[in-house]
Amino acid sequence: MLRWLISDCMDITRLHEAGEKIKEMLKKTGYYSEPNTYQPDLSDGKISFSYAYPIKAFEKFLGYYDSENRVAFNPSISMRTDFSFCLAACRYRKDEDKDTIVLDGESDEKYYRKAKFALDKFRHEYSIKGSFDFYIRRYRRYQRAKGLSESSAVAAAVSRALVSTVFGDDAAADDVFVSRYARLVSGSGTRAAHDGISMWLSYPGMDIKDCAAFKVGENQKRIHYGVFPKYSDIPTDSAHRVAMNSIFYDRWVEEKFNNVLRLIPERFDIDDLLKIGESDMLRLNSVLMSEGLVIQTAESIRIIHEILKFKSKNDGLYFTADTGPSIAIFSSDRSIIDEFRENVEDEYLDGTYNFDEYKSKMSEFSREVQDYFMHISTR
Repeated sequence: MLRWLISDCMDITRLHEAGEKIKEMLKKTGYYSEPNTYQPDLSDGKISFSYAYPIKAFEKFLGYYDSENRVAFNPSISMRTDFSFCLAACRYRKDEDKDTIVLDGESDEKYYRKAKFALDKFRHEYSIKGSFDFYIRRYRRYQRAKGLSESSAVAAAVSRALVSTVFGDDAAADDVFVSRYARLVSGSGTRAAHDGISMWLSYPGMDIKDCAAFKVGENQKRIHYGVFPKYSDIPTDSAHRVAMNSIFYDRWVEEKFNNVLRLIPERFDIDDLLKIGESDMLRLNSVLMSEGLVIQTAESIRIIHEILKFKSKNDGLYFTADTGPSIAIFSSDRSIIDEFRENVEDEYLDGTYNFDEYKSKMSEFSREVQDYFMHISTR
């Protein structure tokens, strides 16, 4: 059931009007672009490759207004990070009727269901017959963690590979177009279709063709960042469901529209985004805790405690986290991060703005893809 059918206090009309105002402001400031259209140009056996890096959210989202079309209640904003990356290959087969998905060398039922949902909607929209084979591999700079948005990179890489296979290179280079279909796999995947800073435009009652991500800023290389990777086994889908039942959810969502309306005239000022990322992380945790879901662990709570203690005596350090216990920190002053880390011995990954590491894995990945596609073709 749609959230608005069971909400007694959320003003859906007001959210729609605020969303329309945001869209108009994005148009006037040049961030919004009218969606392009492309026509399928299918070739049996065609294979396309793609890559994507994950994002770290400042203005976050939980919960879908329209789960069938993956329309969130509110816009969300993030920056690209380099803690991992994803490579994806897509092949079209005209005479087959079953899609295949291999993730990290294994058939994964969870990702198969997500991909099948997205592919069925995609095929219906463009009246496409046949099937798609996907071979996907993630490359991490850490052993395991939760809250580093691996799913966003998977969604964006898969979407771009699909778009390239079906429509060709021009469509695959259209980040906004790619983001529309990444959304159907993972909401955060919309933003991972872009480099730099991007915003997913989403709000109740919007035109579905506009439910995409738009780039709103370049990489802010003066900002140093990194993460303390931590693991938990709480699925993000649980957080989506739980958040919408919270008594704080409506106010949390409404505040996001106010933030975005303020950010647009400021050209999405990075210092303001860092402050929003910190406060929104604390509010997100409050929303979930009010319904009994604790997404932080003893280790991440200890790190947050150390951060807050440090911030009480020092300016210039910011932190945030998504739906997981991995804690990211930011500062325009590298020495601030170094000083903080002197008292925290946990594993830490420095973030960079080098997004070329995927190139070193592409040859090996291409060989894996050819072996896999040849194998399933002869079964």
